[in-house]
Amino acid sequence: MSDLTLVCCWVGDKQYAFNDTDVRQIARVEKMRVESAADGRAGVLDVGGHPVPVFRLGSVLARGTSRSLGAGHHIAVTGERREQVGWLVDRIARTTLPHDAHFGSLPGIVGPVAANWFESLVRIGGTSVLLMSPRTLNPLAQRRARPEPPKTDAVGGRRKGDPTERVVLLFSTPALPAAGAARFALSGKRIAAITQPMPTIPVPGSAPHVIGVSWWRNAVVPVIDFRGPGGHDDAAERRRFVIAQCGPRLGNTLIAFPVDAEIAMHRPDGDDRHAADSVCPPFVSGMFEIVGELVGLLDLDALLAPVRSDAAEIRDVAMSA
Repeated sequence: MSDLTLVCCWVGDKQYAFNDTDVRQIARVEKMRVESAADGRAGVLDVGGHPVPVFRLGSVLARGTSRSLGAGHHIAVTGERREQVGWLVDRIARTTLPHDAHFGSLPGIVGPVAANWFESLVRIGGTSVLLMSPRTLNPLAQRRARPEPPKTDAVGGRRKGDPTERVVLLFSTPALPAAGAARFALSGKRIAAITQPMPTIPVPGSAPHVIGVSWWRNAVVPVIDFRGPGGHDDAAERRRFVIAQCGPRLGNTLIAFPVDAEIAMHRPDGDDRHAADSVCPPFVSGMFEIVGELVGLLDLDALLAPVRSDAAEIRDVAMSA
């Protein structure tokens, strides 16, 4: 892997990367002719006698938001001749990957826009960088859905009859929508791990409830919080993360979300009662009275399955540019 090189680009303090083989030329901003157009370009760069539109990378990645766009000092040109485009960034540096660099695919749960913009997350020592896909990032190119990455195998290879099938995890969290119950329950066979809080890497273009991704073992795991990104007053209460596996509808994808410190494993017994009269939101498959508390049985697939088509979401992001 040591012969692979990335072209790392900074927008402010945010670092992204292109494959070196995707970059045709690097130029300073002084060579660009400032020119505005309806497509949002910052200017035009002459490359081999051909005019190439230049976009601010920060503006493209921040569509629909009010984030800082960066000033821009260097231009990385990507694409074939008829689809070349320049990316205006603050700083550029080539990085040769060490042997222990690791590539992880972004699961579709991050959202169709982010999954199209980025090919993977690359771990280089203690640093992680998002690898961009210039073809699908290009504002002028026809958008195409990227193929889904390989699905995650069942956690731990559990078989029918495994004791975890009869155990549920009881927890509370403000990171999920309110369900009208004191706590949530999640089947033990869906629990991959309970960990300490994990560093989260924001991914531009993600679904609103995906605040970023994190590494767990060698997998890229979306971190879910329906309150959105940013600090929360109750952050100190979140002592643990649950890493859980979605069902077949979402390709057995792993996700993570913060939970309150007090969690418990419970084996259903005759004292538990199905609260048939309780109203269930769409992402709860049933309400139960467990040890005197009303508990909602969480359905991750129903909670996280997209409610709009990929084409509709991509269209809305494009229109917000």
